[in-house]
Amino acid sequence: MKFSRLATRLALACWWIATAGHAAGNGDTTYLALEALAPDGRQVTLTEPLRFERDVFSFEFESGTFHLLAPVGDRTVGAVFLGKGSYKLSPACEDERRHLAFVMGETGLETLTERFSTLVLFFADSTADELALLGEPRQGAVDAQAKTAVETYFRWQKKEIRANLLLRLLSDLYDTPGIRSGVFYAVTDGENLPLGLVVVDPQGVEASRLGDGGEDSGLWVFDSVKGGPYYQCHARNDIEANRKPPFKSRIDARHYTVETEIGKDTKLTGTTTMDLTAMAPVRVVPLSLFPNLRVASVELRKDGETDWTPVAWVQKEESDYNDFLTEDSDTAVVLPEIQPKGATFSLRVRYAGDKVLDDRGGGTFAVGARTSWYPNAGIFKDTATFDLTYRVPAGNQVISVGQLQSAKTEGDREITVWKEASPIRVAGFNYGKFKKLERTDDQVGIRLEVFTGTGTPDIIREINLFFSSRSRGDGSLVGSTPADDSAIGGVQEGPSSIGKLNAEKIADSTLADGMNALRVGTAYFGPLPNQSVAITQQEAWNFGQSWPSLIFMPYTSYLTGTQRKDLGMGGGVTEFIDSVGYHEMAHQWWGHHLGWGSYRDQWLSEGFAEFSSGLTVQHTAGWDKYLEFWKRHRDQIVGKVGSPVPLHEVGPITRGWRLSTHRAPGAGFMIYSKGAFVLHMLRMLMFEPAASDPDAAFIALMKDFTTTYAGKSPTTEDFKATVEKHMIPALNATGNGKIDWFFDQWVYGTEVPRLTSDLKAKKLSGDEYQVTGTVRVADVSDDFLVLVPLYAELSRGRLAGFGNLAFKGSGEKTVDVTIKLPEKPRRIFVNGKMEVLAKE
Repeated sequence: MKFSRLATRLALACWWIATAGHAAGNGDTTYLALEALAPDGRQVTLTEPLRFERDVFSFEFESGTFHLLAPVGDRTVGAVFLGKGSYKLSPACEDERRHLAFVMGETGLETLTERFSTLVLFFADSTADELALLGEPRQGAVDAQAKTAVETYFRWQKKEIRANLLLRLLSDLYDTPGIRSGVFYAVTDGENLPLGLVVVDPQGVEASRLGDGGEDSGLWVFDSVKGGPYYQCHARNDIEANRKPPFKSRIDARHYTVETEIGKDTKLTGTTTMDLTAMAPVRVVPLSLFPNLRVASVELRKDGETDWTPVAWVQKEESDYNDFLTEDSDTAVVLPEIQPKGATFSLRVRYAGDKVLDDRGGGTFAVGARTSWYPNAGIFKDTATFDLTYRVPAGNQVISVGQLQSAKTEGDREITVWKEASPIRVAGFNYGKFKKLERTDDQVGIRLEVFTGTGTPDIIREINLFFSSRSRGDGSLVGSTPADDSAIGGVQEGPSSIGKLNAEKIADSTLADGMNALRVGTAYFGPLPNQSVAITQQEAWNFGQSWPSLIFMPYTSYLTGTQRKDLGMGGGVTEFIDSVGYHEMAHQWWGHHLGWGSYRDQWLSEGFAEFSSGLTVQHTAGWDKYLEFWKRHRDQIVGKVGSPVPLHEVGPITRGWRLSTHRAPGAGFMIYSKGAFVLHMLRMLMFEPAASDPDAAFIALMKDFTTTYAGKSPTTEDFKATVEKHMIPALNATGNGKIDWFFDQWVYGTEVPRLTSDLKAKKLSGDEYQVTGTVRVADVSDDFLVLVPLYAELSRGRLAGFGNLAFKGSGEKTVDVTIKLPEKPRRIFVNGKMEVLAKE
């Protein structure tokens, strides 16, 4: 056993030397100095309290000593404070104040105060200059507690923060030598927050790989239960000036040439050539790369040159290969000199590793590293063209983004070449053994291809084994969850297996769904630039994913209704399965044809895709199913689902994925459900039932938005401006030609009204009826505007609308109106087509 372990370690060590290249990889002297940061004995002891102001953070050092870290070159970039101190966070905007109060569980919280006795600082701003004003540091012995604090921080960075903040410091030191307005970090294990990281960065927190967007300041808490971004916002002076600067990457990728080889053991080996443009003076080039993929070499070719020159890179070394997924392993290339703004150059990166693909059995695979299986300079915002070559074991296939250029077999290798000549946001592929069905839709001019797996994945074998054991009454499969708990330990009626998938029927059904979604999307949003779209079966059960011209469909979507029933799949699972294909096809428009500005605008992708899914439901299954679709979403929005308050009250959809916190884990899905509902309400406000095309005004709006921002990353305000270009009387509720009222209430706000009515109809003569009663609006503020539609329900569920009541704030209005109806109504009620997101 000892010999086996030693042999394994030696083998790993040899592999490491062959693929990682320690000397070349982490050979940059400045980075090595940052990695070795530790107190050097220089100390500054306070004689009176000291205050640091960093945007919304105010640091108070009451008494104690700053232990300076060894200089990097001629600069001090770090210190440890030991003593008594505190910092205050005073949010720059009301929404962030509310978010902070919610995650802290303190209603009405205005300012967060956190006391500390130890604070670790890293900086490329004026901090060193401010400390120098305290006087010349005295030289003494290295303080053991200060040394331990730094060592503890580096453990935190590796295991908890999982982002290499030293790379951001390195960027300031190299890209802008002498900078005094760079990044500022403060790390503390305080009294209230277990591990808090304060960031103030004029480049935006995204430069530290901690968040998304151009927001300058943030507070992160790292904890297995209560962790997350507690604060993230633009600088106070920007907020006060109503500025929201976007994140500006220092690098733009123009083209990727990606060569990928997959071994029989699913190990991936690759070479990616990136053609880049410097958007600002740059020497440090951060790369996004799956942690298991270890860089073997990086080479530079300057514009106009033909030779490649080896250059240094940084990728944290790990002693335990299995920790790559749980420890920071951020990658960056260090160029030999600054590339000026506008300079063009290329990087060639070689890498290898596993876990990119997960073998699920039966010739089926799941792609794990969906956005970082090749080194890239950023996805979804930075568009580029692609040339992609795949070499895989014979008998397997690759389905990739782009257009297939060639396919051939060489020995035991299948080689395919793909090209995407139009700039796209991200590249992806699926892998396995597939059957193909294709058809060109002449109506939309796009070729639709459906690929279904030919093998049976392990999960199906496990499910069938469970059914078999259940029918024999000899227990259940370890690790499986039966559809009916009463089945355990006894003989039950039911299937002995879920059977086999009928690939031909699946492909036909998937093709039909794809065609319907394409036709509806084209009619409402305009044509796609794609020549084709491939829909592929993947072996993950619980999610779909859309790439440019490529869609992953979850394995569950290929099960029949009977099979799903046998597995106990109902409720939300069935609803997800029934519409996931529509949703993922809609991402060809929302997410790829158009992107989104930052996480605060991501509802323009997920919400729009979910709305598009509902739109396809209406055009394929009718209005009743469409209304059921919105009732389900309404129930999600006004429900709590593990939250102390209804999800819509957690925050506006412009808080994006940050809505999900330890206090409301499911609130992030508001960007899907409420984001979709916002677009549905806008559609219904613009809907003209008597027109030859009731959706004409809405379609004009959506096609204008799509055309204007194709290939771009629009913001919420961009969409708002587009809506105002298509102003109609129903949208002009405030009479000023602005749509502020709608966006303030539904996009930037959290209120949802309660609508109730007590209405009845009395027959007069002929086809006339007198409708009387009251309509009430509740649970909203005084300036909340809502137009309540009135309906009569006729036989066979038909609805007849007969007017609207305008409300400002909560209140009650009396109805007394004569209307004409073809028959006696079953009931008179409000909000018949879910025009208003409202509580029941």
